[in-house]
Amino acid sequence: MKIPKSIKIKDTVSLFSKKYKYKIVIVCPVASWYRGNQLDNVRDRLAKLSLSHTPAPWIKVKSQEDIDFCHKLYKAISKLTDYDIRVEQPFINFYTNSESNIETLANVQPEKIKYVSLPNDKNPTLTDNTILVKRLNFDYKVHIGRTRRENSSFISWAENNTNIRLTKRAKKDLLRSSSWGGSYFYVKGEKTLTMVKLFLTSEITKVEQVIKA
Repeated sequence: MKIPKSIKIKDTVSLFSKKYKYKIVIVCPVASWYRGNQLDNVRDRLAKLSLSHTPAPWIKVKSQEDIDFCHKLYKAISKLTDYDIRVEQPFINFYTNSESNIETLANVQPEKIKYVSLPNDKNPTLTDNTILVKRLNFDYKVHIGRTRRENSSFISWAENNTNIRLTKRAKKDLLRSSSWGGSYFYVKGEKTLTMVKLFLTSEITKVEQVIKA
C-alpha cells in the first residue's frame, strides 16, 4: 500500500463496525458536514463556502488553503465505494476494506491525516468479535453499554475474582445508578463469562474473544 511515510500507522486490533479492516482519520474543518454521508449536502455547502468572503464563525475554515483542501477531499470521497463514515468534529473516521480507498485519501493532503489503521501481516486474521492483544492473559473483552441501575454486587464479586480484570471506567460506570456506557473489562474462562452474563444482562453490548498477537 502506497502511503506517505509521514503518516502515522497503527495496527488494526479488531474489525471496525464488525466489518472493516482499514481506518483513516482525516482532520477536516467541515467534518460535521459529512455526518450521515450526505455527499450532495456536502457539495452544496462547499459551493456556498467558496462564494462567501466571510464564512460563518462556527465554520473552522481559516484560509483559502483550507477551502481548497475541503474541495479536494470531497471530490476524492465522492468517487469511492465500500466504506462507512463516523464524524467526531474535526475528525472524519473513514472505514473501508479497500486498500485503494486508503491510498486515495492518504494522498489528498498527508499532513491532514491523523493516522491510518491497518492489519499487521504478522498477526492472526481478524474476524467478527475478535480482538488482538499483546500482553494480556484473558480470553474475553466484555463491552458495557448504557446502564440504568447500579451493579455494586457484581463489582464486589468481580474485585475478588482473579479471572476478571476491571478497568477503572467500567467500575465507575457499573457503580452508578445510570451511565452512557462505552467501558469494558476482561474475563478469563467460559464459566466466569457465564457468571458475568448472569450478573450483567442488558448492560452487556458485545463480547469479543481475545487473541494474543
